[in-house]
Amino acid sequence: MIDESIFREYDIRGIVPNQINNLSVKAIAKAVAIKCQNEIVDEVALGRDGRLSGDNLLRSLSSELQSLGINVLNIGIVTSPLLYFAAKKIKSKSGIMITGSHNPKNYNGFKIVINDSPVSGLEILDLISDEFANLKNPGSEIRQDVMNEYINEVISQSGSNNNPMKIVVDCGNGSASEIAPKLIRKLGHQVIELFCKIDGNFPNHHPDPGKVENLQDLIKAVKSQSADIGIAFDGDGDRLGVVSSNGEIIYPDQLMMIFTKEVLKNNQGKKIVFDVKCTNLLDKIISDAGGIPLMSPTGHFHIKNVLKKTKAPLAGEMSGHIFFNDRWYGFDDAHYAAFRLIEILNKSKSSLDDLVKDLPKAFSTPEMNLNVEEDKKFQIVEDFISRADFGTAKKITIDGLRVNFEDGWGLLRASNTTPKLVLRFEANSQKRLNEIKNMFLTQLKKIDETINIKIS
Repeated sequence: MIDESIFREYDIRGIVPNQINNLSVKAIAKAVAIKCQNEIVDEVALGRDGRLSGDNLLRSLSSELQSLGINVLNIGIVTSPLLYFAAKKIKSKSGIMITGSHNPKNYNGFKIVINDSPVSGLEILDLISDEFANLKNPGSEIRQDVMNEYINEVISQSGSNNNPMKIVVDCGNGSASEIAPKLIRKLGHQVIELFCKIDGNFPNHHPDPGKVENLQDLIKAVKSQSADIGIAFDGDGDRLGVVSSNGEIIYPDQLMMIFTKEVLKNNQGKKIVFDVKCTNLLDKIISDAGGIPLMSPTGHFHIKNVLKKTKAPLAGEMSGHIFFNDRWYGFDDAHYAAFRLIEILNKSKSSLDDLVKDLPKAFSTPEMNLNVEEDKKFQIVEDFISRADFGTAKKITIDGLRVNFEDGWGLLRASNTTPKLVLRFEANSQKRLNEIKNMFLTQLKKIDETINIKIS
């Protein structure tokens, strides 16, 4: 029996082999084939990250899809951006990335795009029970390396490098380990590699740059090597973390401020999309630069759909997903985002520290996570929305509850990928930050006393 909990709002993810196994692969392949039939698609690109279970899953999925009449372009071990790139290049505009993203090493999953649109895990679940009209002829598999084509296309956008930099690259033993150092060297910069050997055991630190603890090795290396910048990638290369020369973590919403100013130079009056976890300061930056701020629910699935609908030139999430849709293809791509940041630094001849110094500041927390039971997390958030009292403050409910005060904001939402509640807070002072945080946590404790909450 298939564990339906693996089908998430914007992808499919679970433990191997308890949840992700031959049975679930067979069902997913059938649902994908039905979707392909409905969309008149006969070919999909397949790729995988470096997880230990990836090879078996790719071979099984490829075999099942072929048996259902779908042709497969097998691009091997790649990052998610390379899979999306490959999908953009084939006639069907379709692909499946086998990846556990930032989940523990015993997880794996599937990110799916069909006919240039992301497909949610819930849609795949709905299709599993549908009837499939068998095709007369089975599909075939072609293997292809797309890395050099990708790199050449990025390089074609780069100008002269008059400011070569020393850059530490931490791939966390994920699937960016080959492409990220190679791309940055091709751009003319010195690369110091940190954990750039693919290893599905992730022996050094977990490849999740959204967690401060996973950036400590990068911070140390940047300082000890007197590097200009440090860049970290997650397990499948669609999220990045950035560290400046003085060891300061530059959070993704700060990067969005830098990218916004650059992108809007040639895109006046266009929307810039950001998720509910991003700073309020980004709103003003966008407006002042001549753009229109647009808040979105968290998740690459939602943001890709918003980008497609609005034709926004740029979008970003606090988790480190950055989507360039001006000179690129609109999918989340950490190595392309790294290129654009390097390009900005090269053109400005400024250090990253200097660029960040000029940005507006606020007191904020990193993303906070509270462990809860998977089947309770959404109900807790619903109860919080209906019962929590924040007076006359503005409530935003597009994804959980974000409460905007005159001097700060707080957020509570349910993670779509893990059994956790996600919180973040920001204010004009440390005192007010603590007040807003404690206001949220106190009311959350009243709603569910079983949650392990520490109130300062």
